[in-house]
This record gives sequence, structure tokens and C-alpha cells, in this order.
Amino acid sequence: MTTPIAVDVTSKAVGEGIVANDAHDLAGITYRQLDHWARQDWVRPSLDQGRGRAGRRLYSAADVVRLDLLRHLAMSKVNTAQAGPRVADVEVPDDDSLMLWGPVGGKDGDAHLRVVERAEAVDFLADGGAWVVFDPEPVRARIARVVAPAVPETLSVVAPSTKKRRSA
Repeated sequence: MTTPIAVDVTSKAVGEGIVANDAHDLAGITYRQLDHWARQDWVRPSLDQGRGRAGRRLYSAADVVRLDLLRHLAMSKVNTAQAGPRVADVEVPDDDSLMLWGPVGGKDGDAHLRVVERAEAVDFLADGGAWVVFDPEPVRARIARVVAPAVPETLSVVAPSTKKRRSA
């Protein structure tokens, strides 16, 4: 299941972190949902908690991936009260990995969150049961567009003109 996201990031990332207003847009959730999940300790801003009068919550890229993972699980009809604590503890990989939730509907009803390499995912899925598969690459691409400074694709150098300018 692919869950489309419309991203409307209006501000720039601050320093090395992503401000809360951008984090919720990048993850495709509402600001209210972001606050709720932070209060539940499922996904908290790891760079700056934003405490104090002028506090600004700063999320890392891994935090935003966790937010998008939890959104994806919720849209896949996974109980967020069950998934949230596990999402909070998951180590977000930097490599080409997938995150699997499952097997769903087992006898014990105890699904697990696993991070596996793309090539190994088929082995888990072949064992049977229903699985929710999350690919973090799309959210990483959205984050990269916001965090990375805009660099023009081609720089053209204009040679100085040999004509003399005449003033009017």
C-alpha cells in the first residue's frame, strides 16, 4: 500500500534540525497529530525538546522517518497504541532497508517491527501472515529537498561584454 503525501513545507530547516512545522508536513500528518504522538512519547524531537519560553522543537531526519512510519502504520489499520512504543524504540537505518510490521493477525496478536535489508524482506514475507511494509526512501527524499540547500543544476558563467556601455 502506497500512502501519498502532499508536502507544503514553508520554512527552512533550522541548523541541523527540522522545525516542528516542517516535520509534520514532511511526515504527512497534522500538527495536532505531531503533538499527540510527542505527548505519548512515541516520537519526540531528539535534537531539541523546545522547553522554555522561546523553545523551538527540532526533529532529526530519523525522527521524521519515525513519524512517517507511524502514519503509514495507522493508515494500514495498525493500532497506534500498540505500534507507537515500538516505533519510538526502532533504530532508523541509513542504508537501503525496509521496515516490516507483522505478521498481522497471528494467534497471539503480537506483531513486531523489524528493520531488514531489502533483499532479506522476501524471506520474512514468505513465512506467511499479513505484513505492513514501509519504505523510508520517499520520506528521506522529501527531507533531503528541505534540508539540503538549493543548488542550481548548472552554473553558467557569463563573459564580460566587450561593448562599452553608454549612459543616456
